[in-house]
Amino acid sequence: MNKYRTLLKNSSVLFFLLLAILSGCEKGPAPLKLPEIISSGIFTLGSNSVTIKTTFNVESEDTVTNTGICWSLHPDPEIYTNFTSASLNDGIMYARIEGLAPDTRYYARVFTGNPEREFYGDEITFTTNTTITDIEGNLYNVVTIGSQNWMVENLRTTVYNDGSGIPYAGSNTDWTVFGTPGYSWYDYNIENKYLFGALYNWPVVNSGKLCPDGWHIPSDSEWSVLSDYLGGESSAGGFLKSTGNHWDSPNNNATNYAGFYGLPAGGPGAALGSFTGKGSFTIWWSSTVDLSLGSGDGLIMTRILLSENAGLKRDGFMARGGAINFLSVRCIKD
Repeated sequence: MNKYRTLLKNSSVLFFLLLAILSGCEKGPAPLKLPEIISSGIFTLGSNSVTIKTTFNVESEDTVTNTGICWSLHPDPEIYTNFTSASLNDGIMYARIEGLAPDTRYYARVFTGNPEREFYGDEITFTTNTTITDIEGNLYNVVTIGSQNWMVENLRTTVYNDGSGIPYAGSNTDWTVFGTPGYSWYDYNIENKYLFGALYNWPVVNSGKLCPDGWHIPSDSEWSVLSDYLGGESSAGGFLKSTGNHWDSPNNNATNYAGFYGLPAGGPGAALGSFTGKGSFTIWWSSTVDLSLGSGDGLIMTRILLSENAGLKRDGFMARGGAINFLSVRCIKD
């Protein structure tokens, strides 16, 4: 009987010991999930900036508290060096890095994280674009958007690329002679040069010698290539517009993800020699005259950004009035 009681007692001890071990092995809460990176790469690349576009596979149970991109001059960057946060929108993230040095090699990695852990995507290596100068020595950053290279600032030279001067239209009386080339500053104020650039009339633009060597006035079709890369005419303006306080409210959908820094330089007013629209719109010339539009000499095609619209509007001016319309210029590389 004593032997039986001892065996029973030992069995009870073993049972409770096994129960304790099993209780200690119970699983805790499942770790928080992070979305999967499907693809990541350079969307646009500038002289001092880059935009990385990343597509995520986001599931309903994923938990994300921070996403963005980190970068360094050395491989394997982490968020403890340089980073910028960005947000997910329908599984897509555009992350902008600004303040970079021209013609410099960088390393970047997309990251996503939650309170438990962080995850890095594959390393992306890029070399920023160089800058260019016009014949006067004005400096311009360059941005690669798709297959095209654009100036990041509006042209502000007062000299043709052959060294000859461009006549200055300093009052409304200088605008009245059709066919006379000229440039001006918004409100005849040279302080507008440094942010918004110069305003040129069609005879200057059509001279073929306004942009620096190796660059030219974009054609209507080249503007369309830009729009198409940015999702089409109805949405391209949001990618192109700067996000600072230079635009009037509401500056709809402005992100500057293209790195184009489109600013509201304004243009000619209704009265000859007047200006309007600084803060609310900008108009860029193309080099194309569409003879199928308008009447007589056709329309000189332009592109317009508006504060209240996310599009890049295609429009035109009557060719015979090109000398009295002073607009902005962006040059594109040959």
